[in-house]
Amino acid sequence: MLTAAPMTKELELEKTVQIKIEEELAQRLGEARYQQWFAGKCRWCLNNQKLTVATTSSFAAQWIRGKLMLELQQSAEAVLGEQVTLEVATTADTPRPAPAADTVGPPPQVHRPSAVSPPVGVSRLNPKYLLEEFVAGPSNQMAFRAAVQAAEATENVCNPLFIHGRCGLGKTHLLQGICRRFGQKFPQKRWLYLTGEEFTNEFVEAIRQNKTTQFRRRLRQSDLLVIDDIHFFTRKQATQEEFLHTFNQVDGAGRRIVLASDCAPGQIASIMDALQSRFVSGMVARIDPPDLPTRLEIVRRHALRLRRPVSDAILMHVAQSPAASVRELEGLLLQVLTGLEVAVDAGDTAGSTAAVIAQQVRCRAGAAKVISAERIIETVASYFGLSAADLRGHRRSQLVAGARAIAIYLMRQHSHLSFPEIGRVLGDRNHSTAVAANQRVETRLTTGWLLRWVATDGPHHEALGNAIANLNARLHQAQAA
Repeated sequence: MLTAAPMTKELELEKTVQIKIEEELAQRLGEARYQQWFAGKCRWCLNNQKLTVATTSSFAAQWIRGKLMLELQQSAEAVLGEQVTLEVATTADTPRPAPAADTVGPPPQVHRPSAVSPPVGVSRLNPKYLLEEFVAGPSNQMAFRAAVQAAEATENVCNPLFIHGRCGLGKTHLLQGICRRFGQKFPQKRWLYLTGEEFTNEFVEAIRQNKTTQFRRRLRQSDLLVIDDIHFFTRKQATQEEFLHTFNQVDGAGRRIVLASDCAPGQIASIMDALQSRFVSGMVARIDPPDLPTRLEIVRRHALRLRRPVSDAILMHVAQSPAASVRELEGLLLQVLTGLEVAVDAGDTAGSTAAVIAQQVRCRAGAAKVISAERIIETVASYFGLSAADLRGHRRSQLVAGARAIAIYLMRQHSHLSFPEIGRVLGDRNHSTAVAANQRVETRLTTGWLLRWVATDGPHHEALGNAIANLNARLHQAQAA
C-alpha cells in the first residue's frame, strides 16, 4: 500500500496516518486513558497492512494488549479503511548483554600487571543494578541515555557525566550499571567505583600509612572513575583538593568520569569553586520522581524479581500510592504482598485486597514525617497557579474545587488530621464535604482521570496520578530542606 510511493512521501503519509489513528483512538478511549497510555509514549510503524505500536514499558504493552486492543484495532481500521494486522511491542532501548561477574574492576579472567585493585570496602556490585533493568521514563530518560553512552561509546562522550536527584530515584543503579556495562564492552580497560565516603576514608588512611602514591596511582590510572554521593565532600577541604587533582589527571588523559549527588552541582554546600566548575563542564542530568506509567513498570519488574504473582489492580494501587521514591515503591509492594499472604493464610477471604493495600499504605505514610496542613495547602495551590486563600475560600470553580480535593487527599496521607479537622483547616467546611472530596480523588486515581487547567505559564494537561506523584515529591523535598 505504502511501499510504492517514494521514500519521503511514504514517511509523510505514515506520519499523517499515525496522527489520524491517534485522534480516532483518543475519541474511542477518552482523553484521560489516551493520555495515560499512548500520548507521546509510543512509536508507530505502518508497513503494508501491518501496524506496530511500540512502547518502552513492557507493563504498558501488556496492559494495551489485555485491555485496549479492540479500540486500537477499530481506530486503525476506521482510518485505513481496511483490515490491518496489529502488533503491540516493547522497544528495547539497549541490547541485553551477557551476564557478567559481580566483581569491581575488570573481569578476573583478564590478567595484566597494571590491573586496578578493588577498592577497600567495595568488593562487589549489586547484582540487580543493570542498565537493562533500569526503568526509563520521562523523568530519567536523559540520565539513562547519558549513562548508556558513558558505558558504551568509544568517543564523543561528555566528560564528566554528573547525575543528580533526590535519594532513592536510581542514581546508584545507573552508576553501578555503567561500571558493569563498561567492563563488558571494554574488558581490557580498568574501572573503579567508589562512594564519596570511601574515597575520603581511603585518602585519610593513605596519608596515615604514607601510601598516597599508591592511592593516587590506582585512581588516576582508571579508564573509568565513578564516584557516588559526591556531596559527601562537603566541608572536607583536603579531600576536595585531592579529588580536584585526581579529576584533572583522569580528565586530562581523556578518560571517563561519572559522578552522582543528591543535589545539583551548584547546590552542594561548601564545595570549591574549581570543583563546581568542573562538575558542570560536561553533561549534567537530573533524575526526577517517576510518572505513573514508569511507577507501574517499576513495581511490575520488582514483582517479577520477587517471583510473586500479582494482579494488575494491585500494581496500580501500589503505583498510585504516596511512595515518593523507587525504594519506597519497592518496599511498599513487598509489604502489600506479605499482607495479602497473611490474609489468605488466615482464611480471610472476605477481606478485600483494597483494604489490605490501604492498610499498608497508611502504615508506610505513618512511618514518614508528618507534613503540616499549611504546607500541603500552599504546595497544592502553587502547583495549580492558585493561592492558599483560594483553597480556604468559597470559590467553587472546577479548578479550585479540584485542587481543594487533592489537598484534602494529601492531608489524609501526610498530616494525620481527621476529616473534621481537615474541614476546619479549609475554611470551616463540614467533615462530610472532606470525606466526599477524598473519595472522589481515590476513585479518579483508579480511572486515569485527566486534569486540565490554565496557569500563568499557559495551559496544562496531566493525569491525576502524575500530579499526585509530583506533589508528593515537592512535599518531601520541602520537608527535607
